[in-house]
This record gives sequence, structure tokens and C-alpha cells, in this order.
Amino acid sequence: MGYYAEAEIPTLLDLVDDFTTFNYWFSCIPGPTNPNRLCALSGTSDGHGSNDNDFENSAIDVNSIFETASSRGISWLNYDGTTGAVPDALFYPWTAANAASNVVPLENFFQDAYLGVLPQLSYLNPSCCDLNTNSMHPDGNVSYGQVFVKQIYDAVRQGAHWNDTLFVLTYDESGGFHDHVPSPLAVCADDKTYTETAADGEVYTFKFDRLGGRMPTWLISSYAPQGYVENMGTNPATGAVEAYSATSVLKTFGLLWDFDDFTPRVSNSPSFDHLIGPTMRDNAPLILTPPLPFPAAT
Repeated sequence: MGYYAEAEIPTLLDLVDDFTTFNYWFSCIPGPTNPNRLCALSGTSDGHGSNDNDFENSAIDVNSIFETASSRGISWLNYDGTTGAVPDALFYPWTAANAASNVVPLENFFQDAYLGVLPQLSYLNPSCCDLNTNSMHPDGNVSYGQVFVKQIYDAVRQGAHWNDTLFVLTYDESGGFHDHVPSPLAVCADDKTYTETAADGEVYTFKFDRLGGRMPTWLISSYAPQGYVENMGTNPATGAVEAYSATSVLKTFGLLWDFDDFTPRVSNSPSFDHLIGPTMRDNAPLILTPPLPFPAAT
């Protein structure tokens, strides 16, 4: 967010003013989209450091939040706005074989929110990654991404279950932009590594022992502290003060729904359950401020 003035991102500024913003939240790995999404859903990148064909072919054979939710009778849907790409739930052969019907068009989310029939877990995929997409991925227009955020928030806020919904708004990675805050070391999820040859011929092996880039993340709820900035969390395994990351969601969901940590990375991820409640407030905006078009936006 440091790359934009407040006047350029009024929708996101509403979230900062009215809900909880994480200041030290990092992606799972210093890598691209799909391995980071995989880690956020499974607690491991399973040795993947690039957007390789395994994702397109539903060949990521590890446990996921979707499989665990199904095994525990927790309802879920992956609302797919990818406009042709493989939605995240279908990275996995288990989901492709057993729960493909849980992947539905993104448009269904807005109807379900208004009608009060959202599942216990809603997972939304935005579109990516060209000019007229809404994920805010370079080179997409950030205004379109703000429209998407506003649409989601407005639907949930005006729906029947606003007061028992937690909206976690985050990103899969930081887009490669410079940040003065270095990525911290992290506990390995498993013993897998990723090796790649750089353009200069140098061979590098990554052990998945470091987080990726820092990125904004928000907790949006009638129980989330208003205008609060959360800095560091607590590693539940060691008690150390550490940064949050994408697997903090899995750690918190495990506490909510009583399932075991998927990997050592999740076991060492700070949870954010202490930021929810106990008092409900009724002053959240009914709608978010609409974004302004950027100069020369098309």
C-alpha cells in the first residue's frame, strides 16, 4: 500500500479506518502465485516454486482445507472468478474427484450473501492477471480490485449473516515490489526443496525456510477492533514474538473447527483468534467508498 496515496485507494482506506489491518503479514514463500496459494490452503508448497503444470492438472496430492472441511461436515464453496484459469480448489486430485461441484461461479457469492445462504467457508478467486482484471496483480488496475472488494463487503454487510461472518481479505504474494522490511525465516513445512537455474546459469536450491513478501491483510467483522493495526503475533509452539503469514489462517481455522495442524509450518504460525470479539459493534459502514478511476484508465 505504500505505493499509493490515500486518495488513490479510498475503498481500502475505509477498511483501515473501520477494521483491523495487519502490519507484518507475509506470504508463504518468496515465489509466485500458485505455490503461495497452495501453502495457504495446505500449509506447504509441496516442493513447488513455480506455477508449473501440476496446478493445471489437479496433481497436487496433499491435504487441503477443502478436504479437511469436507471430512468434518463443514460446508464450503470455492467461488470462481478466474475467467478460465483453474480455481484453487481444483489444484488437488481429491477435490477434482470428490468435490468439483463445490466450485461455483463467483456471481453466486453475491446472491448467496444477500439471501443468507453462504457456506461456513467461502473462498473467492478473483480474476487475473491482465489490465481489466480485479486481483490487483500487476499489471491490473488497482481501481478494479477495489470495486471487487467493495462488491464483496457490501454484499456481506447487507446480507443476513453480517454479524456472524469474518471476512479475511488478503493476497497470495506481494507482486515483487520492493519493501524495506525483510522477509523473516520460517519453520519448514516438510523436507522438500525447489531447485532452479537462474538466467546467469547459477543453480539455486530453496529449502522453504523463509517467508515471502509482506502484504496488507485485513480482518473485517462486526467483532474486529475498529481502526486497529496489529503488528506481531505469538508463535504458539515457542512463545516467540513473530510475524503473521498466510498459514496463520489455517492455524486459526484449526482452533475454530478443532482440526490438527497440517504441517510444522502451521504449528508455528501465530493465530489471530484473539482479535475477534468479544463485543459486537454496530457502527460498520453499510457500504464502502467506491474507488476513483485512475488517470488514463481504460
